[in-house]
Amino acid sequence: MLSKTYHLKFPSLDAAQIAAPFVVEALGNAIPACNLNGLNVLISKEGDVSINVFFPGISDLKTFEKNHGGFLETMKKTFLFKSTGFDGVCIFNYDRNADEAA
Repeated sequence: MLSKTYHLKFPSLDAAQIAAPFVVEALGNAIPACNLNGLNVLISKEGDVSINVFFPGISDLKTFEKNHGGFLETMKKTFLFKSTGFDGVCIFNYDRNADEAA
């Protein structure tokens, strides 16, 4: 499984909380269109937003980058933040389904 990770550093928790719904909407729309295996969006009390997007293959990653990869540029027009990120190969992922937990 391939992944793309973004780390957004906002000046405050309030700024991150205002920006987070935009991230969720922009990337949530990519789930069916880009055949995403998973999407995690986390926010910290320091005002960081971490995003992990998981893909079954390289073609899905490329489709995502082509159709949704510009979401950071769109955000930079409205929000003040620093960003870093990387592409990677998922070496371990554990996610218990709600059905299994019962």
